[in-house]
Amino acid sequence: MLSPRKSVNSFHAITTPNGFQPEEPKPVVSVPVRAFHWLVGALLALAVISPIGYHVQSIYRNNLAIMWGQWFNVNPKNTARNAPGKEMIPVAYFFFFVALPVFTAAVIYSVTKSRFQGSVSYWLHVKPQYLGRLVSYGELIFLAIIVAGNVIVFYQAILLQLSFKGRPQLTAIANSLAFSGLYNLVFLALPATRHCFWMEWLNIPWARGVKYHRWLGVVTIVMFFCHFVFYFVQFAQTNQLAHELLPCFSCNIATDGKDAWVNVFGQLALLCMVIMGLTSIPYLRRHYYATFKLVHFLFIPAIFFAVMHFEQIIVWVFVSMVLYLVNRMYSDSSIAHPVAIHTAVALPGRVTQLTFKTSTTYLPGDIVYVKVPAVSTIQWHPFSVASTPLHTPGLLTVYIKELGHWTGQLHDYVKQCNAADIVPIVYLDAGYTPPAPISPKYSTVLFIGGGIGVTPLMGQIMHLLHARPNQDVYFIWHVKAVEMASQFQSWLRELEHVAQVNHGRLHLNIYVTQQDIAEISADTEEPSHTFTTPNITAEPRPYAHLSTTRKLIVLILAFAFSGVLFVIVRYDQKFTKIDAKYWPLQRFMEVVSVVVGCYLAYAAARVGKSSPASHSSDVELRQPSRQLSREEFIVQYGLKFERAEWSKLFQNIEAERSGAAAGSIGVYVSGPKALGAAIDAETSGRPYYEVHHEEFEM
Repeated sequence: MLSPRKSVNSFHAITTPNGFQPEEPKPVVSVPVRAFHWLVGALLALAVISPIGYHVQSIYRNNLAIMWGQWFNVNPKNTARNAPGKEMIPVAYFFFFVALPVFTAAVIYSVTKSRFQGSVSYWLHVKPQYLGRLVSYGELIFLAIIVAGNVIVFYQAILLQLSFKGRPQLTAIANSLAFSGLYNLVFLALPATRHCFWMEWLNIPWARGVKYHRWLGVVTIVMFFCHFVFYFVQFAQTNQLAHELLPCFSCNIATDGKDAWVNVFGQLALLCMVIMGLTSIPYLRRHYYATFKLVHFLFIPAIFFAVMHFEQIIVWVFVSMVLYLVNRMYSDSSIAHPVAIHTAVALPGRVTQLTFKTSTTYLPGDIVYVKVPAVSTIQWHPFSVASTPLHTPGLLTVYIKELGHWTGQLHDYVKQCNAADIVPIVYLDAGYTPPAPISPKYSTVLFIGGGIGVTPLMGQIMHLLHARPNQDVYFIWHVKAVEMASQFQSWLRELEHVAQVNHGRLHLNIYVTQQDIAEISADTEEPSHTFTTPNITAEPRPYAHLSTTRKLIVLILAFAFSGVLFVIVRYDQKFTKIDAKYWPLQRFMEVVSVVVGCYLAYAAARVGKSSPASHSSDVELRQPSRQLSREEFIVQYGLKFERAEWSKLFQNIEAERSGAAAGSIGVYVSGPKALGAAIDAETSGRPYYEVHHEEFEM
């Protein structure tokens, strides 16, 4: 057994009494609700594979296109690409096989999600040992879908392209690559979209969704760039580079100049995407986050230029555009007012604590976005929630360490507000897909944190001690200096108290890797920047999610309004019918119709209109309880001035859990990559452990 007060071999620096409290029985999920839940998955799967059928001649061109051509009065003898009525045939295909399934799935999920959540989500985040814990099962599935989808789309597209008589091989390859890129573009925005039901159904945490968004972005840009390269080579071989790639201002844009302008729009779209991709490189994204966010708004001209390059793109991305815009409306309506603040503290070590009032529930480890107008009127930054409503109902806490210009100025701003005894003005956006819940199958759960990276684990530890005190909880925290840990001593005291009251089994160890406190001491300087209090007329309110009813109304109206407007603009090609040279305007207005339709739905539903939420006006700007001195803190929590010897720690845990089943010990790691790599290396080959990494790389 592990003794409570040993050196590095010890693991029980603090041990609360053993105890067991059975969990509340889980509510029985009715068969219809469970069936509807999996129907959503089937509909989403249909939407994912349907774009592939667009290139299968036996499905689309030789069957559905002929049948639907009669609906739109297409003359079967007119084989011209732009024959009247043909513009609506791809619209019909994507309506029945993509838009309608996604819309139906969204409505069903909105109604049933509160009654049933999938039970395999935690498994998707496990990194298998046989792959060296490099990727999780969820990432493997996602990669498999990307690879398979691109291969199948490319294969079917090139079969179709080569079936056209006289089409050069380079052109066929270029077009096939473009359709592969377009397939990725359809799903590109969804993983990074806030409040996206698609990601909620898959239970993919938003932080991981951002990773998938980056992967999709890379593949999309590569495909489109290769599309450009193959056409470039084709034009070079035929001595048409200048004629095909440069704009012709003296040509008739409706006839001899059309191809050149189509290509120019494609180049502009690609340029926007490449610039976005370059600023998304990890170093640039972390060190120049404001620039990265600003440059990402190039997606707006990129989508317009892309549609003006190839008119069918709007049909492919219609659903993604509507979902993206609807989710933006959800966010906009919930951030119309500043959030009411309960506590704002500028802690030592350049760490800022913000505790917000909330009238809605949340889960520990959730992601929230924070905007501070006094620091920047446009920047939103994501942070992990470090609290749980089981312990602090009505309150939500984040800890923010200075890691750049914005976070440093936030700390100075809160310090200035503390000195002036005023309330900071902060906006909060929440409701993102949370991390997978900790599985009840684990008899033991290890939480391993490094530095400020511990914050995503703080709420989960507290939540577990409240909800499942029968599980053994080990908390190992690596910090560089004593002061980093001591500023969280109020939370540590609460952690001990909850464990004692609930008879939970908590094992706490804190390791100090450096004794240099220069990082903490540097915070004694006064802020060098004076912040101006923003002129905000809206009254602060506790944060509240939109109701399911309002979300559903916006979703239904957005699909209806944007779909109707799009069909009105597209059918019979209203602008090109006036004059053929208006084809760029025609394509431009088709994109505009989708955007306008969504915002008409927003206005009709009056999402942002709500009655003021009640809240108390007392704001606590300083921690009330007495803080332990450095020496008292070291003694109280048995800090060890050394690095943890992971092999001994895991051996001791296994010794105490002899006979444990494979996968019965959950390990949750949050901190520097080196820490995660060390844990992966140590647990590799040990069947008891399932390792989960908190990913928070925006």
